[in-house]
Order: sequence, then structure tokens, then C-alpha cells
Amino acid sequence: MAKISVRIEGIKETVAEISLRDRRVREAVKHQVGESALKIQEEAKKRAPVDTGALRNSITVDFYEQGLAAQIGPHMPYAPYVEHGTRKMAARPFLSPAFEAERPRFEKGIRKAIKGAIE
Repeated sequence: MAKISVRIEGIKETVAEISLRDRRVREAVKHQVGESALKIQEEAKKRAPVDTGALRNSITVDFYEQGLAAQIGPHMPYAPYVEHGTRKMAARPFLSPAFEAERPRFEKGIRKAIKGAIE
């Protein structure tokens, strides 16, 4: 029976380069997520209706998935009623408009971050 031997040179370097690119992409995306999350928080605070300031002051950013995801929002129990309204109160959205204002910049930033990290 004939044997075939294959020797691949440079495999360690190739794996290291792939890992480096993966880290670059991860860090670039993490940076964009952080930047956009803080912009959404800032804009939501500007748009939030103020009576006592408690609603505005409760808008926080929580990062998870090692900084690759973020949750932005208020911690006051009445916040959904302000954002969406009720039968007796008109909606006064502050969070969704802040998100929508940042969405195009976020999407463009993610595409740029990934492309830049890969090249």
C-alpha cells in the first residue's frame, strides 16, 4: 500500500494571524458598541421628560457579552408608560428616538470596524 505524506509549513503562523484578526474584529466591534451605547444614553437623557429628574437619571448602560452587547434604558418602573403612553396619557418617547437616531451611525461603524480589522 502506498503512503502519501503532506507537510504544511506555516500553519502555526496562519492560525496566529486568524486569531489576531479575530481579536481585531472583536475589539473594533466592542469599541463601536460602547461608543454607540453611550451616545444612545446621552440622547435618551436629553429627550426624557423631566419632572423630578428621576427618570432621566435612571437611564444607564449595561455592557455584557464581554462588551460586545449593551442594554440601555431607564430603571424607573413607570418608564414604559412614559415611552409608550397609556389610555389616559399620550406617549412621550425618549429611548426609541435616541436609538433610531444612532442606528445608521452604529451600522456604518460596525461595517467599517469589521472591514478595517480584516484588511
